Amino acid sequence: MLNIVTLQQSQNPEPVAPPPPSREELRAQVREQVEAARQAARDAAEAAREQARIAREQAQTQTIQESPRIFVGTEVPPPFPPGMIPREAVAISIAFFVMVAFIIVGWPIARAMGRRIDRKSAAPQLDSGIASQLQRIEHTVEAMAIEVERISEAQRYVARLETERGREGASLRAGEAR
Repeated sequence: MLNIVTLQQSQNPEPVAPPPPSREELRAQVREQVEAARQAARDAAEAAREQARIAREQAQTQTIQESPRIFVGTEVPPPFPPGMIPREAVAISIAFFVMVAFIIVGWPIARAMGRRIDRKSAAPQLDSGIASQLQRIEHTVEAMAIEVERISEAQRYVARLETERGREGASLRAGEAR
């Protein structure tokens, strides 16, 4: 009887669930899916760049066919209507000519003023009487400075003597008290 049960079981086996994947297998699957997603994103970006490049080339070929004023892929702006000059160009040209005129007229004037200032700054010539008086005043001031220095040196010497005398007197009095 035992054999019959085993035979019946072997003929109708119950579906067995596969064992759950291990951690490493799960990680490997996740890595593969992430890498596949990244590759898909790269492919999509490359396709978008390629489409943009094709669109640019088509636009360039259209502009080249439409306009004969194209130089190496850059378009030359259309000329101004006949008889019309932009206001900015007029203002720039007027400013340029005013500057040139100012330089032509102002340069000699500036040089003349500079020469006049240089002549005024030169030392004025004094007559001999005033020069001798200034020389005597200078000698007198120097002599006075020397005398003032001597007086101050004498005062310092006297002050030093007085302080030394005061110390000697104080030490004598302190010695008497003992």
